[in-house]
Amino acid sequence: MTVRELIESLSKIEDKEIRVMVRGYEGGYDDIIIDNTPAIVDIALGINEEWYYGRHERIEDVIMNARGEYTIVKAIIL
Repeated sequence: MTVRELIESLSKIEDKEIRVMVRGYEGGYDDIIIDNTPAIVDIALGINEEWYYGRHERIEDVIMNARGEYTIVKAIIL
């Protein structure tokens, strides 16, 4: 999802007091807390195939010699 798609999707919500949350580590949900402007990080797409990992990884967590094998994009982590 791009920032533009996120804005378009969120702008369709009429009740502007609805809270925004993320999944907790092992269960439940937490509020998103953004102290400053969200950081933009480099993400390698399609790294993980295991169901219990997210599909993508921060580039600094990818083995150095494997970095060229993946598509790298800028992303905001919420």
